Parts: sequence; C-alpha cells; structure tokens
Amino acid sequence: MEKILKTKEVSEELGVNPTTVQRWIKYFDIPCKTNELGHYLIAEQELNTLQNIKERLNRGFTMKEIREKNDPVQVVKEKKEKMIATNILEDKLEQLMIHIEQLERKLSVKADEVVEYQVLQHRNELDNLFTMITKIDERMNRIEQQLPVITQKVVGGSEHNVPEQLKKPRKNKLMRIFSF
Repeated sequence: MEKILKTKEVSEELGVNPTTVQRWIKYFDIPCKTNELGHYLIAEQELNTLQNIKERLNRGFTMKEIREKNDPVQVVKEKKEKMIATNILEDKLEQLMIHIEQLERKLSVKADEVVEYQVLQHRNELDNLFTMITKIDERMNRIEQQLPVITQKVVGGSEHNVPEQLKKPRKNKLMRIFSF
C-alpha cells in the first residue's frame, strides 16, 4: 500500500513551510487528493515531484522556468494564446489613433471655449470698472460744483480767484487711463 502524507509531514520532510507546499501544489497543478476538510493528501509520486521542484529552486531556477520545463505542451499553448495576428493589431492601432485624434480635437475645442469665456469675463469686468469710474467722475464734478470758489490771499492783502489754468481736468486723465 502506498504511503500517504499530509501537508505538514511533507513540509517537515522538505524543510519548507506548509503554505509553501500548498502554493507549489496549486502553481504546478500537482494532482493531489484532499480529505473531507480540504487538506492535501500527498502520495509518494507527488512527494518526488515536490522534491524535484525544491531542488530546481535551490539551483536558481524560477517557478515559471520549472513549470515550463515540466510541461512543454503547456508552454506551446501559452505562446499560441499570446500570439495575435498583425492585421488585428494594426486595426486596433488605427482605432486608437483615431480615438486620440478625436480627443485632441475635443480638447482643443474645450480650450477655445474656456479662453472665450475668460475673455468675456474680463470684458465684463472692464465694463463694470469703466461704469464705476464714470460714476465717480460724475460725483466729483457735482461735488466741485457745490464747493465755493477758492480764493487766494496774497501778501499785499488783495484777494482774487484761482486762475482756470490751475484747475486740473480730472475727467480727461481718468478717461485716458481706461481708454483703448
């Protein structure tokens, strides 16, 4: 009768963790029976396979390399599954390029819309500022009209009105600042 070992016994014999044994069984598709609790029951043949895997790993092979060398049919299947016809790739590339061009056009249109909106906002702000300046200028004119005439005292004792040349034309200066 063939000797059947549990995962823990195999891990002790191989000198590895029980989860490592479980991982190898799953990764290398080693056919093992399980008990009613789902624990692996490992026969002598499977134990030899696991010992072979451990030796190859110790020699520096990767798990992928070991799996490929153990099952050459599986490697060919994987390579065939990975191969895609050139015309399919070219079609996908063409579709991708069309999609990229569409996205670039949409991005350009969106950028133009944003700039247009910003220009309109700035124009509204300038119009509001111009309206405020006009109102301020009108108020200043009304205040100036309500003020009494400014007189100047001279050392000799005579008074006279301030010449018109000394009055500053404020409206013209303010309007020149905001005109285009």
